[in-house]
Amino acid sequence: MIRRSLPVRAFVASLFWLTSAGLAASHPDIAVTARVLFDVKAGRLVAVAENLAVDEASSRRIIGRFDADGDGTFDPAERVAMHHALTGDLGGFGFFAELSADGERVALDIPDVFDATISDGVVTVVFGFRLKEPVALAGRKIELMLRDRDYIAAVAFAVDRPALVRGGEGCTVGRETRPADAYFGGLVVPEAVVLACR
Repeated sequence: MIRRSLPVRAFVASLFWLTSAGLAASHPDIAVTARVLFDVKAGRLVAVAENLAVDEASSRRIIGRFDADGDGTFDPAERVAMHHALTGDLGGFGFFAELSADGERVALDIPDVFDATISDGVVTVVFGFRLKEPVALAGRKIELMLRDRDYIAAVAFAVDRPALVRGGEGCTVGRETRPADAYFGGLVVPEAVVLACR
């Protein structure tokens, strides 16, 4: 898949027990670097994946919580536990992924792909979503925005290769700021990665 990033309150407070809610109200406690993958087949978007890399300090806490045997990797059983915990906590928030086609929201279901790795002290989590209804792409603008509306996590797309396309000849990806979607009292202006296909 892709590698790097993660976000929110239920995620932080109930899952990782990182900080108090009082601190969370004043600034983000987790920094997340994101990449996304658009999976295209026969001119239709069939799946998307978000690749979330968590900052080193938060990664240490996550490792302490889920790397039960302390060997520096997530074995299959540890990944299953992590998958259940994250899916339960983040599902209500749509996994912080907001997908749209020509401005209309495209629903993402529970992810059918999950992975978690540790590399150089950084935890990276991948969620993959197969779309219930593939989206025809010709002449359409597809946008994916990742944001934690509670601003517990500061989510930013990777500077290098923020988005990748698999199988989409004639498709390009870019990134755009979204001032109209600002949150946290208007102080945080999110970015969207944009997929456009001929």
